Amino acid sequence: MDFYVGIDVSKFKHTIAIIGEDGEIRKKSFDISNSREGFDSLLNELGLLGQKEQIKIGMEATGHYMNCLVRCLNSNGYQVQIYNPSLISRFRDSESVNLAKTDSLDAMLIAKYAATHPFTSSPQISYLIGEIRKITRAKYFLFGDRTACYNHLLRYLDEIFPEFVPFFKKNEDGTRKNMGRNLFDSPTIRFLLSEYTSASKMAKMRIETGETLRRMSKGAISFNRFNQLRELAKRSIGYSTEVDEQIVRNLIDQVRMIDEEIDNLNEMLSPLMDELNSPLLSIPGIGVNLAAMIIGEIGDINRFSNPEKLIKFAGLDVKIYQSGTINHKGRIRKRGSPILRYALSLSVQKLRIHSPVFSEYYYSKIKQGKATNVAIIATTRKLIRVIWKMMMTNQVFENVKRD
Repeated sequence: MDFYVGIDVSKFKHTIAIIGEDGEIRKKSFDISNSREGFDSLLNELGLLGQKEQIKIGMEATGHYMNCLVRCLNSNGYQVQIYNPSLISRFRDSESVNLAKTDSLDAMLIAKYAATHPFTSSPQISYLIGEIRKITRAKYFLFGDRTACYNHLLRYLDEIFPEFVPFFKKNEDGTRKNMGRNLFDSPTIRFLLSEYTSASKMAKMRIETGETLRRMSKGAISFNRFNQLRELAKRSIGYSTEVDEQIVRNLIDQVRMIDEEIDNLNEMLSPLMDELNSPLLSIPGIGVNLAAMIIGEIGDINRFSNPEKLIKFAGLDVKIYQSGTINHKGRIRKRGSPILRYALSLSVQKLRIHSPVFSEYYYSKIKQGKATNVAIIATTRKLIRVIWKMMMTNQVFENVKRD
């Protein structure tokens, strides 16, 4: 007889329910602590049920809270399937509209779902991909921290020197500059803001500083530009206190530290990607960092039997509403991995420049009258299909393109 184990995962404890294939409760729901003692007690209970191949364990995807438990169960030879929480939620609604929600009932519900639906053990993510995922997620959150620092810098500059940012968004002749990156990514701008933290201090910059800025910017800040900045600073409406200036220096220091952390993570990432030798690196415009983020979020490609499932995982499938004569397609669901969507959106931006295949596809959608966002989403879905094919067959981009 097969046994079905439902586990409701939480931060400090996990609730366990066990039923037989006939639906009968084999053991009353019980809790284990998220500790070695708790894991050992669960393994003892499972050992009393019978052979490991007879035991099917299900749990909801709960981010990092489930990782230690899943590793423990897998390493001891047990089959574990991870379910999308939305599936369990819909199953709960189908069971009873008045079903209460407790940890014990949730564990029992997961066990019943595992018993009444096809069970496929979720694959263990390989060590390499697991390490790549940790690094890319750490970088993703560091990007968010850096963006927060940039936003705070803008907020203080609006008071200290409100003319500063508009000045650097224009060329020397006054035309608007095509900004390929954030203004604060520039080492020259960071140096300027850390050394001269107010308009009044920039107004008093010496000519030697102008030479330093010219060298650092590789001529982008000429002596004429430098003099324009000093004159602008003299006429500035900005006002600052010692506290404002110290905060600006602190923010610049934080940005530098974040960049150092990102560089350290990149050094750890490079040998892992070399060892993995993914075919995604053959896609024009997609380098190590983007490929790593995509690979880390997708994990084992074999869990997606077709590219449409991968599209849904990325949250790029379209909502469809049908009722009688009404047939309406809405927006994308955005219910999948936000980090994967982030990596794919950056990849499409680069592919529109570096890949004739994707550039032609994107502009063909524009010529059909599609809005820019619609064309980008369509191009992203095409990229996902290509990525699925490349990862499933281990083919490089040129070979997949000809298929």
